[in-house]
Amino acid sequence: MTALARSLATPDTLRRRAMQALTEAVARALDSASEETLAAIVGAQDPREALAIAPRDLAPPPPERLAAERAARARTAGFRAELAARVGGMYDRAEVAELLGVTPAAIDKQRQRRQILGVPYGNEIRYPAAQFRDGAAVAGLKPILDAFGDMNSWGQLQLLAAPLDGFGDAPASVLALLADGADAETRARLAALAAGWAA
Repeated sequence: MTALARSLATPDTLRRRAMQALTEAVARALDSASEETLAAIVGAQDPREALAIAPRDLAPPPPERLAAERAARARTAGFRAELAARVGGMYDRAEVAELLGVTPAAIDKQRQRRQILGVPYGNEIRYPAAQFRDGAAVAGLKPILDAFGDMNSWGQLQLLAAPLDGFGDAPASVLALLADGADAETRARLAALAAGWAA
């Protein structure tokens, strides 16, 4: 698995990064805070009030940091766009509901039950097109999604779309193998492989 895959596959990666970003922001706020601001923070009635006061004298981040953050966001956006193209594009919830002949609310339930995979895309959840065939989710998908456990959904998609050796004459992704009608033995092997990735 690549370093990027490992990063995406870690369940608490986003939480840890958010904690790191908040810790750095608070440290910067305290470094540049006036005595008046520090006194107001100490006298705050609750943590929310203190957090609201803290940025009062916050110095702006250095330009090189802003540039690095913009570059990182651009790399993430490019990676996600490339991955979306590899899986045949992304459907929104209404499109999947129409495809499967169910209500949009049913799509949410199917995603929560790990019957289909949804990934955060902008301000909504999108559904990789390659997981559907003939008006249904491909057979064998749920055991694989279950095997992934709490892995980040983009990490799951990256692994589902990665070409694999040992399942035919040419490398093929998990989604492609399922869409081509993988037999029960192959589906079981793929689920075991997914469990190994998630371990």
